[in-house]
Amino acid sequence: MSNPLIQLITDGRINSLADLRATYHKLVMQTHPDAVGSDKLVRKFLEFNDHYEEAKAFLAQSTRGQPVSIETISANHRLEFYRELFLIESLEMPYGFHPEENQQPTEKAMQRAISALLAWRPDIVELYKQAHTEHSRIKREKPSGPYMKHALALNIRPLIHNIIAFQLTGQEVYAKQSRQNLNAIMQKLAERGCNSLHGFLTFMIEDLNNRAAVLE
Repeated sequence: MSNPLIQLITDGRINSLADLRATYHKLVMQTHPDAVGSDKLVRKFLEFNDHYEEAKAFLAQSTRGQPVSIETISANHRLEFYRELFLIESLEMPYGFHPEENQQPTEKAMQRAISALLAWRPDIVELYKQAHTEHSRIKREKPSGPYMKHALALNIRPLIHNIIAFQLTGQEVYAKQSRQNLNAIMQKLAERGCNSLHGFLTFMIEDLNNRAAVLE
């Protein structure tokens, strides 16, 4: 499939990295599930991530007067990791409504996420695996007592969603939203002894202080 961002560069309508970022933000927010209210354009959203990476390398090499080749683009393993987390999230509620059908794609996305993390932050891989196990257990809990246990899972979901959305779009509003109710969530995880999930979420929150993965 042709890359529309590269075409805009070739046509002279994008002349700088700032132009490219502005165009990317406009296009990506037309396909993000938050904007359209469904998962119909998830694949298109991920395609725009690919297009941006290719266009960024194309622009950089073009301005240096060097030959452009997609093969020369260095892998952004950090972005790959967050993209796989986004895909896993999209296969679950509220956008995914066929958990049995989505089991195999989810497992494959999980393996790809681990592979990307191995290349980016191998020291975090085991923590991520353990955190995934703890998170899965929380999501399977049935409500009981005056405080519904599953409320913790419902609070964790938007936290993770906003972290991933920031990394894939570069929109600061998601970084700000991810910190809402953060202290209460982390305190509850500590009380429940979910140390790995607590640790991994801490890692993800700290990573918000870096440039969004898609803008690296």
